[in-house]
Order: sequence, then C-alpha cells, then structure tokens
Amino acid sequence: MLVVKNLADASGDDHGSEGATAGRGSVRFLHSEAAPSAQRLRLGLHLRELRLRAGLKQGEVARRLGASESKVSRIETGTFKAKPAFLEALFDAYVVHDAAERARLREIAGEVNEAAWWQPWKGVSQPYLQALVSCEDLAVRVKSYEPQCLHGLLQTSAYGQALIRRGRGGPEAHEELWKFRAERQRRFTEDTGKSFIGVVDESALRRTVESSAVMREQIEHLLELMDDARFQLRLAEQFNPRVHSEIGPLTIFDFAEPIMPSVACAELFDGSVVYQDAEMVDRRIVKFDALRVASLAPDATRRKLQQLRTLYK
Repeated sequence: MLVVKNLADASGDDHGSEGATAGRGSVRFLHSEAAPSAQRLRLGLHLRELRLRAGLKQGEVARRLGASESKVSRIETGTFKAKPAFLEALFDAYVVHDAAERARLREIAGEVNEAAWWQPWKGVSQPYLQALVSCEDLAVRVKSYEPQCLHGLLQTSAYGQALIRRGRGGPEAHEELWKFRAERQRRFTEDTGKSFIGVVDESALRRTVESSAVMREQIEHLLELMDDARFQLRLAEQFNPRVHSEIGPLTIFDFAEPIMPSVACAELFDGSVVYQDAEMVDRRIVKFDALRVASLAPDATRRKLQQLRTLYK
C-alpha cells in the first residue's frame, strides 16, 4: 500500500513554483512499497534542473520523446528509473552538450542502477525501511528524536535484537534483521563524513527492554558514543515542562549537495511517513531544534546517563 498526498505540485509546471523548493511537494505514507530512493531522487532533481534550464515543461519533453508526461514526472520525483537510452534522449532534449556534465550525470545514474548493499536482506526488511536506509546512506547528517525506543544507529546488539524479536517473523528472520541493522551501524560509523545529532528521551531509557543487564549495557554504549564528536546526544528529561515531545518520532536527513533538500520521516509501527513538502520539513526542523535546546546539554546529559545506569543493577 502506498498513499501519496500531494501538498504542492511537484513539477511546478502549472503553479509557478519552479524555484528552489523543487521536489518537495508531497507527503508519503509507505508500507509495502518503497519511497523514491535517495539516489533516484538525486538523479531526478538534476534532470529537473536541466529541464528548467532549457525552459521546457514536462508535457513538452514527453511529446518530443514520445513518452507520457507521467513518466517524465516519475523520473524527476525518483519513483521510476530512467533507462540509459531514455537518459541520453533527455540530455539531447535539454541540449546538454558538455561531455563532462553528461559523464557526471551518467555516473549518478550508474549509482542508481547498482545493486544496493542491503540486497541480501531484501527478503526480510520491508521496502519502506530500505527507502529510509537509502537516505541514511546519502545523508551527511542524521537528526533524530525517538520517544519510545532508541534509534537503530544507537542500539547495542542485545537491545536491538530484543526489539527485533518482538516483531514479525521467526528466529532466522530476526537474526538476519539484526545483521542488516548491524551493517547499517558499521557503514555509518566508518564514514567519517557523517554525523548524528540525537535527542534521547528519558522515558525510553526507563522502559526496560529485555532485562536490567541489557539496559545497563545500552546506557554504557550511549556514554561511549558521546566520546565520539560525530555523535551529538542530548537527553530530554521526562518531567521537564520545557520539553515538548509532541513532535513524536522524527528523523531528518541532511545532504551535502545543495540540489538535495532535507527530508523528514516518522517511522511508525507498520510503515513510515516521509515528508518532502518544504514547509512541513522546515516546521519539523524548527521543532526538533527547539526540543534539542530544551534538552540537557552534553555534560548534563552525561551525568544523567550515569544516574540512569545505576537503576539497572
């Protein structure tokens, strides 16, 4: 099931919105179908920029190439792969004569067509999760607030596996899902160009997962992560009236390329809501920043974590 609610015209062709907010015109609820992967969306935004530079509308491009307007639109929004021959036809339509520019776009398209590293786990991981991981791979900064449990990039093996066992599938599927999550962690941690800015909710640490031993180890892991400058963690106190947790579970992906706008998502019980609408994303960024400011500063967070660790003996 894939539900797409258009909040603004993604193409901008008929509403005069061909400017900087291109590609941020929808909210998607994802369940059994993947969102536009970050890599496909990246290529689509580059192609859209070329079309606008050429002064063409999607309908004009479709007529010239003998394709449907929806095909051009889906390529630009990252929901459809552009085959090599069609890509070359787009270059011609957009009058892209520069060999270096064509080569760069072909390289981006090549990344889209490469088998994803998570291919071995496609059978056990849901498509919406694969879509979110594609954003995680391309992002240079991940911001997150999880009010009920810890973000996957912060979990220990024991804590993460305990959560996975609560879900669907049997022991073999659970083991494979943890391997998938562990590989996510490894790839993120080893990429020195990435950073994680997280707000950890105190209630998530007071809610025992599996056992006291698991929780103690998990809190110790958070303390270790705080020694890494790339992991910036703050704790939202449970009884602090300044902490407004109504924002709910939220992850924001920031990308290095200016053409890629930030994407916000909320992972739910059986799917995910992905926000690409500029206003909605910006509003969530403001709320996240306010929550972070209201949370404990790093030194106070460290002291609070040490205090919470004593609860689990």
